[in-house]
Amino acid sequence: MIRYSKLGSVLFVLSGGACALLSCSSDGASTSGGAGATSHAGAGGSAAGAPAVAGAAGLPSGGQAGSISAGGGSGGGSAGNGGASSAGASGATSAGAGGANSAGAGGAGAAVKSAGCGMPAGQTLHAWVEQPKMQVKGVDRQWWVWLPNNYDQSKAYPVLFLFHGCTAAANVVPMQNVTNDQAILVRGAGINPNICWDQSPDGVDMTFFDQMLAAVSAQRCIDTSRVFPVGYSSGSWLVNSLDCRRASKLRASATVSGGVQSNNCSGTVARIFIHDDKDPENNISYSIKERDRLLALNHCSTTTVAEDPAPCVRYQGCDPGLPVVWCQTSGKLHDRQDSLAPGAFWKFFSAL
Repeated sequence: MIRYSKLGSVLFVLSGGACALLSCSSDGASTSGGAGATSHAGAGGSAAGAPAVAGAAGLPSGGQAGSISAGGGSGGGSAGNGGASSAGASGATSAGAGGANSAGAGGAGAAVKSAGCGMPAGQTLHAWVEQPKMQVKGVDRQWWVWLPNNYDQSKAYPVLFLFHGCTAAANVVPMQNVTNDQAILVRGAGINPNICWDQSPDGVDMTFFDQMLAAVSAQRCIDTSRVFPVGYSSGSWLVNSLDCRRASKLRASATVSGGVQSNNCSGTVARIFIHDDKDPENNISYSIKERDRLLALNHCSTTTVAEDPAPCVRYQGCDPGLPVVWCQTSGKLHDRQDSLAPGAFWKFFSAL
């Protein structure tokens, strides 16, 4: 199935083949894994100073009608449960294992607190809660926030943006199963047919990301130097565009499957990839292209060492704080790889 979109118009083409130029598929799920800790230091831009969003304080626990963000707009939002629920917190990570991980750990640095620090949670904790609709270029958009148990309004948390695969807004890598109440999570719903993302570098969903980041920065206590997008399939295409055009706002990113439709890139990020060599929807060559772009930018060598969890490898010689990890599987096809991805991604982010 091929879906191709341009800003301002949508061209929807059905075919029996794989999703090539765009990012769609009938995306699947499995089980989850891993555990991790938090810390880091790093680069990355700050969303502070972006316009504050209306209704920042006191979001009700069950979602509500209303509107936020640029230009107002209205819309109703019902309670958002939705997470991609594959069970799991056990899994595949053991911190510090996996051989000589020499490529730039980045050290530990002070958090950069957002404008929302000091504000109350305003919602149910440890659950996906739909926020008031966000108007993006004249269209009301759905988005959800997950806050940790015992949310501390004075503590700046890393923030993870989970970008789903096609077919459902809840079709995300279930990072909430492994973050151990040490992160804030955000997800939205794509705008293209079949709930896919407009992943083009100048597309409306790039603006949607900007507005979600500005809103969560204004309403919650986040560490603006630790912003981590995570994508699956269609969402991975969008993450690759964010790597290209929004690197100054990101510390690191992670994808399962996906592809690249980016140019005129600036900045660099730490990066972890998972892609199956038999993926029938998004050919592995797409992730290889983005990996090789970042290997060059981060000045990594072609030498790798084993990285826990298997089958991941870490490239050596990368610039400090800008590691690149590659996890090539076989026989998983276009699966979301929940037994591998959540634990591997959180372990990677926690070391930065």
